[in-house]
This record gives sequence, C-alpha cells and structure tokens, in this order.
Amino acid sequence: MTIFAQDTLIFQQTKNFSKNDFAIHDAAGVQVAHVETGGSTLGRMFTGARELTVFDGPQNPVIMVKDTMTMGRDRFEIFDGNGSPLASLVKRITFLKTRVTISMLGEELDLLGSVWDFDFQITNAQGVLGTVTRKWSGMGNAFLGMSTYALQLGGNLSVQHRQAIIGSVLALDLIREKQKRH
Repeated sequence: MTIFAQDTLIFQQTKNFSKNDFAIHDAAGVQVAHVETGGSTLGRMFTGARELTVFDGPQNPVIMVKDTMTMGRDRFEIFDGNGSPLASLVKRITFLKTRVTISMLGEELDLLGSVWDFDFQITNAQGVLGTVTRKWSGMGNAFLGMSTYALQLGGNLSVQHRQAIIGSVLALDLIREKQKRH
C-alpha cells in the first residue's frame, strides 16, 4: 500500500527535544508511511527540526522537506525521493495577515484558512486540492505539544501534487515549531 493511493491521510506526531517525527495512517488507521527528522542531533537541539523525510516503506524515501536559511521569511524546499525539486513554500507577511504560497512546476498553490490552527485548504486556479484539519489527539499528547492532522486530498491529483501537498503540511508544522521557539 502506498501513501499516494490514499485520499485521506492522518498525521500522528511523535516528538521529543530533538525529533519531530510522524506516523501517517490511512482512513482505516493502517500506517502507510512515516516521517523521520533529518540533520544532526546537536543542530536540532539548538535550531529545531529543519529536514523531514517521508518514507513509503522501509528505506524508500518519497518526499523530502528542507528548511532553507533566509533572512526574514520562512522558505522551504520540497523534493521527491530522488532529491529532484518539486516545490517551494514561502511564508509571506502581508498587512495583518500571514499568507503561505507554494510554487510548483510553474503553478501557484495557496493555503487558505487558519494555517496556524491547522484548519485550511490548499487551492489552485482550478479549485480545492486538499483540506487539512487538526484532530484531538488526547490530553497527554496536547500537553506535550504533539498534534494529529487529517489531510483530505482530491481524488484526481497527480503524484507530484500529492507530494507537494504532503510536503507543505509538514513544512507548516516546522514553521509553527520555529514560531514557538522564538
């Protein structure tokens, strides 16, 4: 079973002081992928997670998300499992509002809704490609800052769109973590 055959994905976060990993489940609760934090342990302790890799089975990376160092805006690059560029995500500050855009192979995707509360839609010129909502993951997980997200994808999306959207959801979690640190 592959992560790209699923229209509903549940991201269950498992983190500690140096990791921000996820188990990804289908709608029936079967784990279909997992996310591992990359980079050095020392670097993660001081700057937080800056690289995440989605594995669709053991030793089969399918998406990589990397936080690129910039002054000001948060910028993330999303790659496929072979390291080929797929998309870039940029957090833009506009008047009293935060806007997140995804540039993907000449196409612009927008995140609309409450990005920081994880209740938003990913759209393009044709309409809604995916919807993300935060789910209750229990008092213990909430106390420890661990979250559960549900991603509902459109059924007719290409693998590249699915990779970019899944990578963007993970990048947004990294942005939220960075804001907590500051």
